[in-house]
Amino acid sequence: MAEIQETGVLQRAAVKISLKEPRKRLMHMFEFLGNFGTKDVHLIHAAPKITSQQRSDIEEQLEKTAKDATNFGFNVYTHIRRGHVPTTIIETAQEKKADFIAIYWTPKSLFRNALLGNIDSDILRLSNLPVFIYNHGLFKSSVNLEQVLYATDCKHTDAAVLPYLVDRRFTASRLFILHVGERAPDPVTEEKRRKNVLDSLNALAIECSHAYNEVQPLETLGQVSKQIVKQAATLDVDLIVAGKSDKSGTVSQMLGSTAEILPHKAGRSIFIIPDACRLPACKNY
Repeated sequence: MAEIQETGVLQRAAVKISLKEPRKRLMHMFEFLGNFGTKDVHLIHAAPKITSQQRSDIEEQLEKTAKDATNFGFNVYTHIRRGHVPTTIIETAQEKKADFIAIYWTPKSLFRNALLGNIDSDILRLSNLPVFIYNHGLFKSSVNLEQVLYATDCKHTDAAVLPYLVDRRFTASRLFILHVGERAPDPVTEEKRRKNVLDSLNALAIECSHAYNEVQPLETLGQVSKQIVKQAATLDVDLIVAGKSDKSGTVSQMLGSTAEILPHKAGRSIFIIPDACRLPACKNY
């Protein structure tokens, strides 16, 4: 009889490995992945050119990392690939049927990133798979997942994100659902806008209530990225979850741009879930 494998929305991770990550903090990231119910980890090192000597050294370093990662109960596989790094990481993740890509985030200024480009930002921008960004941070370095902040547009991204938030292997105990809006031009329209937002937030809270000990809807006004960062810091969350949509002319498109800014600003770990990776089970949301 064939073995029946347990499945989960975050069962298989493709981890980008540059071999420059601080080993202790990289191990913190692997430990954090346990909060998602992850079982299989594919370590991927990609570079434009790799000589025979370099390959030998890379293999040795990857095997050391793989051995350390197995201590957390993962099945670990290693891959060395040549090519354009962001594209190669994404293609290898898809080839290995990964459920998401995981990145150890190395902070870089937005100005430097705009001038020189950034592999991690390119992966986030190009990937149709969810991307988990582990940010060790200066003030928030816990490997436990207790509190999550989901930044919602109350429209396009929820269908893709909800199956991840309510998966039983996602171990957080408290969920904050945040919508950042823009004040309407007159009081009557503003009252209607706010009622619609609160109705949507409460509906989302009900959808997620069975998966958490506490779910709290939050509504505020202001610039989206600034408010998400502010609320995440105020609430001291362990993880920010945001959707990313390419739908033009919508709040989702703005939220997609925000998703690319958040890693530079938030100082804590982030999970970005593209609309393109929505699961079949979410069609009724």
